[in-house]
Amino acid sequence: MRSKLVRFQLVAFVVVALLGLIYVGGKYVRLDNMLGFGQYEVALNLADSGGIFSNAEVTYRGVPVGTVGDLQLTSDGVRVALKLDNGGPDIPADTKAVVANRSAIGEQFVDLQPQSDQGPFLVDGSEIAQADTATPVPVEDVLANTNTLVRSVPLDTLTNVVNELGVAFDGKGNDLQSLVDSLGNISESANEALPQTLSLVRDAVPVLNTQSEQSDLIREFSTSLDQVTAQLKSSDPDIRRLIDTGTAAGDQVGGLITDAGPALTTDINNLALVAAQAEPRTVALRPFLTFLPALGAGISTIVPNDGTIHQGLLLETNNPPPCTVGYEGSQAILDEEKRKNPNFDETRENYPLNLDANCATPQGSVTGVRSANRIVFADPDVPQPWDLKPKVDPDKLNLNPIATQLAPLLGVTPK
Repeated sequence: MRSKLVRFQLVAFVVVALLGLIYVGGKYVRLDNMLGFGQYEVALNLADSGGIFSNAEVTYRGVPVGTVGDLQLTSDGVRVALKLDNGGPDIPADTKAVVANRSAIGEQFVDLQPQSDQGPFLVDGSEIAQADTATPVPVEDVLANTNTLVRSVPLDTLTNVVNELGVAFDGKGNDLQSLVDSLGNISESANEALPQTLSLVRDAVPVLNTQSEQSDLIREFSTSLDQVTAQLKSSDPDIRRLIDTGTAAGDQVGGLITDAGPALTTDINNLALVAAQAEPRTVALRPFLTFLPALGAGISTIVPNDGTIHQGLLLETNNPPPCTVGYEGSQAILDEEKRKNPNFDETRENYPLNLDANCATPQGSVTGVRSANRIVFADPDVPQPWDLKPKVDPDKLNLNPIATQLAPLLGVTPK
């Protein structure tokens, strides 16, 4: 007869064994998940199922975090219930759900791929929008596209290509071996220069960003270049004729330079001197050259062949006063000529030119504005060394009454 202690131990062992079997069996069949304990549900909206099925695995960063629940048809796709474990990691709401194949036999699962590691996170009742999902390409589409591709290849042409490749590589084993060896050497060199290559790629980012910012200007430049190219294309006959005649023109210019070399050099040097003297006086030459064509065109209006003269007269008397200081040398030359010849007439006879004649009044004097070497100060943009005040247009002297009285004396009829 067994003692009561032994019977009690046997009963306790059987109870513990049964409890253990029940626990292990429940865990194996995921009884807790089936009863809804320890999980929260997230809705996944798909355009199509992509082959996913209930009880399929759900992973996050490659780690199992739950299973697939029920699948329901909706008006725009399929609604999949994801049952995620409460004890799993926090999954950001900004997550892309991908239906992927675990193997070639097509065992699908849902892989949650976070787009950031910041909150908010998925909670019970959260939804993953259809725009944040991806499903594998259906096998039937792959097979259909492959079949279409294969049927699009002409068999005769493919046969010719294969035959030509056979002829091309026939007996070229050594050359191919050399090519493979060279590619291996290039790969090794590229691997050794990997740090420099990465540095080049990083340094290229600012350049590429600049190109991106200047894309509108580059596009505009390309458009303009296209227009120039089109114009050159349309002007191709003229350009060809210019090139054909350019040789003869070049020969003529070369002959001119050869024949007139010294004289041409002298003329160019003289022109350079004239340009150097005229450059600071452009402020005075500019209005003169501007009005010169108008004066030439207006000459014909003075005498319109009707017996009258059409002429306007504007007198500027002593405004500003003439400069006399610095021109004494001219009078000395005239006195010397008259001393040599008492009958000397300065209006009819030649006499030496006074090259040193120049207004010698101090800078800032109103009588010095006509000096050639001071014309530069007539430019409003040139500061006056003697006066830092801004230049002001002076008041004009109205001489029209005087001109009106002088006109009859000159035989001109005022209008």
